[in-house]
Amino acid sequence: MSGPLIHRLIAEQRVRLPLEFLFVTLWGFLLVALFATSSTFNAMLEQQAQLLGPVYKLMDLDPLAQWASIGVQHPLFYVGGGLFAIGLGVRAIAGELEDGSLALAITRPISRRSWFLSHVAVMVPGSILLGVMYGVGCLVAALLTSPTGHLHATWMLLAGGEAGLVLLSFGAMALMFSSFASERGRALAWSVGALVVMYALSYLLPLWSVAENAAKLTPFGWFRPGDLIQHGTIPWGDVLALVLFSLVPLSVAAWQFARRDLAGG
Repeated sequence: MSGPLIHRLIAEQRVRLPLEFLFVTLWGFLLVALFATSSTFNAMLEQQAQLLGPVYKLMDLDPLAQWASIGVQHPLFYVGGGLFAIGLGVRAIAGELEDGSLALAITRPISRRSWFLSHVAVMVPGSILLGVMYGVGCLVAALLTSPTGHLHATWMLLAGGEAGLVLLSFGAMALMFSSFASERGRALAWSVGALVVMYALSYLLPLWSVAENAAKLTPFGWFRPGDLIQHGTIPWGDVLALVLFSLVPLSVAAWQFARRDLAGG
């Protein structure tokens, strides 16, 4: 890895990344604050408790934890949190080629391997922190508004870290497409198109019993934070699958970048 390159990449994100941190944090905060202050939600909870009676307690489902689980799987979270990783991945190779700056950078004492790993070194912690900031926003709102239910701080932050792995898989996919393209627009279109299709499949396929397991072909099919937020149960199998959804495209990207002609194509 290259220290100066990592410093440059961080400097380039000095405006965009804090804005994304703010968006994700506010998203979590507003969701919980809305849950706490909405008379509609309160009426629904009271009605649910009356209908289910003792069964409601036996189910051991915390309404606030359920709501936080829905929020971290919402398209707005994926879009707001994923912009950083996708943007970094798209620019890493295709964007730099389009600008004509990559070939010049590689002629200096920076190997292709160092270039690639430096971008990954910025992408990984940035993506994880974006996921964690959603948990921070939810916890701050729960502290200030006292909603019905409870959020365990450690479980919420761990769920945010798992959400960060989903965002990281977005960036890994973008970096893979970037390694095959020479224009950022093309790499971005491939990345966004693939993610939209995968999200739609993960949403629709579980409704079709014949193909419900096919949702596992997408990272969305492995992200089920409900048990972690509710009970603190870490889904190690899901975590491993999400890690693989990043490692595989990153490996493909590294292989393609090492062999491709930087003159274009």
